[in-house]
Amino acid sequence: MATIDRNAMALFVKVVENHSFSRTAQRENVPVSTVSRKISELEKALGVRLLERSTRQLRLTEMGQAYYERCRRGVEEFEAANLLINDRQNEVSGTLRLSAPPNLSEVLVVPLVSGFQALYPNVSVQVLIADRYVHLIEDGIDLALRVGELDDSSLVARRLLRYRHVLVASPDYLKRVGHLQHPKDLYDHPLIAFGFSFGETAWTLTNGKKKEKVLVKPKFSINDFNGIQQAVLDGLGIAEIPSILCGKQLTSRQLVEVIPDWHFESVTLSAVYSARVNLARIVCLFKDFCVEHIDELVSHTRC
Repeated sequence: MATIDRNAMALFVKVVENHSFSRTAQRENVPVSTVSRKISELEKALGVRLLERSTRQLRLTEMGQAYYERCRRGVEEFEAANLLINDRQNEVSGTLRLSAPPNLSEVLVVPLVSGFQALYPNVSVQVLIADRYVHLIEDGIDLALRVGELDDSSLVARRLLRYRHVLVASPDYLKRVGHLQHPKDLYDHPLIAFGFSFGETAWTLTNGKKKEKVLVKPKFSINDFNGIQQAVLDGLGIAEIPSILCGKQLTSRQLVEVIPDWHFESVTLSAVYSARVNLARIVCLFKDFCVEHIDELVSHTRC
């Protein structure tokens, strides 16, 4: 394989994220022909086609998508290293605007903000806790903590962690009713579910290659996981709770995992922000801080 131009790799990442050769050329202050030539030379050196081009759009090939993911991480690490040097030379200040889903304030948001402000005391932080889809630009948000896969190509998601929901009950409850052996046993118990409706919901659990879907008619439903957890602690029944919210209670045996051989699918928590071009320095610093410190906050998480 020919020698790979690292500048061309970085330029390839910018083309993908800008969805345009011309927009990239404008932002990098170089001719469009230079951008096109660099990408062509990169493809030739690799011996693969990375982008399918047309007059209207660009589309990543399968190999291009895989190559982009790895190049993006390399570019982010390079930029993070440069920011680390800049931090030593420049005082960090300003206002950071964040959003997060409900129930993450105590376990994640406040500890992350507290640690970040201890490092950068001149930074002010505003947090919007919302159970709706937050539009970063319309709502004036710099970075959002978001659960699930990203489906908006205008945004960038940096994965922070993966975790799963768990079925839990109180030890006293299980002492009264006995331990469950199979998801079908759930039909014989009062179930507590997240939501605010009287309709059925479904829990899908897997055990290796086996899968079981349980239709849940909640005895008690509430759209607040803290409330659900308290109801379980009070012995009202069995519930599904994110492990990052109940991990400490599981470790202390205040809660017990029910039918632990059967699992919910893991979910992803990401830091989501607008395309990295012209990303504000304070946002980049907070994103990197989250990546570095989030594991220690959720060391009790079970995936």
